[in-house]
Amino acid sequence: MSREEHWDVASYALGVLDQADSERFEEHLATCWVCAGELESFLPVVDALGAVNGNDLAVTEQVDKDGVLLGRMLTAVGDDRRKVRRQRVLSLAAGVVLIALVGALALFAGANWVAEPQVAAGPPQSTAAAKPDVGPGEPHSATDAKTGVHADLAVDSRPFGTRISFALSNLNGPATCRLVALTNDGAAEVLSSWQVPPEGYGTPERPEALKLQAATASPLKDLKAVQVQVMQADGATSPLVTVPV
Repeated sequence: MSREEHWDVASYALGVLDQADSERFEEHLATCWVCAGELESFLPVVDALGAVNGNDLAVTEQVDKDGVLLGRMLTAVGDDRRKVRRQRVLSLAAGVVLIALVGALALFAGANWVAEPQVAAGPPQSTAAAKPDVGPGEPHSATDAKTGVHADLAVDSRPFGTRISFALSNLNGPATCRLVALTNDGAAEVLSSWQVPPEGYGTPERPEALKLQAATASPLKDLKAVQVQVMQADGATSPLVTVPV
C-alpha cells in the first residue's frame, strides 16, 4: 500500500475524491486497519462540517492555483448538502464497524485454528458403555433388577465340557463373589471365586468391566443358567445376577 492511499483518508471522508479515486480508496480501506481507524476519527469532523457556511470558509482558506480542490470541498460541505452529509457519516460509521467486526472474527478464528488442531469428523459416540468382548461362544446377557449387576457371557461347548467366558459391570465392592453353574437336574457347581475391590468393576470409580473365564465338566446342553453370587462373612450367599443359557 502506498502513503498516498493513507493520505486519502481525509479527502474520502470529506467526499472530495472523484469516483475512480473513491473506489480505489475503498478497496484499500477493506484491508487497512490504519486507515479504518483514522477514518473513524474523522467522522465527528465530517458531521460538524455539515453546519459550516461555504462562503465563510472561502474567506478564511487559501485556494490552490486552479481552485478545483477547494471548490469541490465547498460543494460537499454546503448548507444544501447537510442532509446528504449526515447520511454519508452514518454510512462511513457502518463501514468502519463492519471492518472491525470482520477483523475481530478473523482474529478469533485464527486463535482457534492455532489452539485446536482440525480433526476429521467421526460417527457420534454412544452415551452407553460399549459391550465388552468376552470371547468366542454362544452369547448371553442379563441385568438383575434388584442389584443392578450386569453380566455378559459366552458359553462354548468343548471336549472337556463347557468353557464360560464372562464380564461383570455395575459390580460394587468390597465383596467376595463366586460363579456357579446351575444344571437342568437342579445341581449347583461352584466354578470360581474372586475378590471385588472397594471401587468395584464397571462403576464410575472403575469403568472397566471384570472379565474372567471358567470351565465346567457339564456339557453345554445340561446347563440351565450361570449365576454370580456374593458371599457373606458367615458363609451365607445371595445371587447378584443370573444368566439363563
